[in-house]
Amino acid sequence: MLIPSCRRLLLSAALILGIAGTAAESTPETPERDFRLPERTFFKPDRNFQPGRKVFAWYMVCIGPYNGGWDAPVEEYKKQIRIAQSMGIDGFGLDVMRPDQQYRDAIAKIFQAARELNSGFKLFFEFDYGNRMHQEQVANMVELLKEYGTHENYELYQGRPLVGYYGVDLVIEDNPEKSVAWWRDTVIPALREAKLDIFFIPTTFMQARKGGSQEAVDQAVEMWRDIAQGMSIWQIQLSPFGGGLKLLERQAQAQHRAGKTWMTTISFHYWWASNRSVPTSWLWMPGKELKPEFATNGTYYEHGGGKGLELQWKSILETQHPEWVMILTWNDFNESYIEPIDDYKNYPNGASDAPRGWYQPMVGLGELNRYYIQWYKTGVQPEITADSLFYCYRTSSRELKASEDPRPPVKVGNEPAGDDLYLTTALTAPATLKVQSGDRITEHPVPAGIAQTVVPFQAGPQRFSLWRDGREILKTEGAPVVDSIRFYSYWPTTGYATVQP
Repeated sequence: MLIPSCRRLLLSAALILGIAGTAAESTPETPERDFRLPERTFFKPDRNFQPGRKVFAWYMVCIGPYNGGWDAPVEEYKKQIRIAQSMGIDGFGLDVMRPDQQYRDAIAKIFQAARELNSGFKLFFEFDYGNRMHQEQVANMVELLKEYGTHENYELYQGRPLVGYYGVDLVIEDNPEKSVAWWRDTVIPALREAKLDIFFIPTTFMQARKGGSQEAVDQAVEMWRDIAQGMSIWQIQLSPFGGGLKLLERQAQAQHRAGKTWMTTISFHYWWASNRSVPTSWLWMPGKELKPEFATNGTYYEHGGGKGLELQWKSILETQHPEWVMILTWNDFNESYIEPIDDYKNYPNGASDAPRGWYQPMVGLGELNRYYIQWYKTGVQPEITADSLFYCYRTSSRELKASEDPRPPVKVGNEPAGDDLYLTTALTAPATLKVQSGDRITEHPVPAGIAQTVVPFQAGPQRFSLWRDGREILKTEGAPVVDSIRFYSYWPTTGYATVQP
């Protein structure tokens, strides 16, 4: 079971890497940029959306805005919403882990921000109390839903407030049967007493734990049939490679056969401390005692940049046909994030001792992603109007040994994962893609439309250009691939370039 990271943020965590900067660096005093994606994009805009189709992003309340963390003022929450809407995102699923005042204050600010912006942005609760369920948590759910379930920015479906719960099938002794009974016998009566009629979409895990078989999927659907109006599953680690898409597709089909709704999930990347409740790369730096529980660099799951993103969206468009899409996650910089800022370390937000340059920008995949978001919402493939190139890759080889980290290298959870550049082209006509990786130059014919090219990388500069009829029409350069590392970094860097006519 994967556990969102905010329950761990109260620890004084220390990040590792160091290929750019040191842990002692202070926050720069440079002006903050506007990280909204540009209004003009590489495809023809179309707002003729099909009814009900929405795309959300999972929002870690206890991380909050990149500039200030969850104690930030309302204006910083407004920035979050503006950035998300520039990416085609309709709302946030708010991850709520504890019934305390700090959560209540942050929740109040984000609802205030959405109301004051008056831009149609929606919010709903994704409760996430883990296996610590008791009456205080149930009372907190009821209290929050009574306060915000009728808020003008709360997401309603069929007239009822949309509500999720992360890992709800494992909250009682990791036992699905006991967890279902707990919801039926404890939570539902409390909701009824408060006159709350919710549209419940739990996120479950028993299917994945049982290997993702059709039998496991059908069993989960049957267990929640009379309690939930639909379901969702996190398959962030094995989707798009490693079997995750197949489980999502089986679950989608089973939900629809049962007359239920389906909230699928997609992600850009994932790096996790395997089988730990804390990503250990955050908790150890050179010079500190290396405790046994911190003796791993975790597990990385290859998502393949634009190639993996296309696989996920094709599954959604052609097979799953979900009522909603949830992107994992907006701002969980412990595990996976899509927020298109430059570097979390540039701002005060709880990123602890992370060296500057450890976090990488997600803007390239963010821009490419909104092409698929529009396609999903309209049901019509967007027309490409401007030649564009998107890149995604790690900046160091799996073969490198970190000079200042005595732990084993990062594991890969969905092999094979090579040292590759993932390049996506969006073209109005065929062209030639020229790639310089280190001192090696290759050329690749690419067709009109969306195409994927995978090129092994070498240490050195990474330069990309598009040529048509003997003329260079676009060029861009990504971060260099380094030939030595002090610490391990498996966050991919992304970017893009567009030729506007």
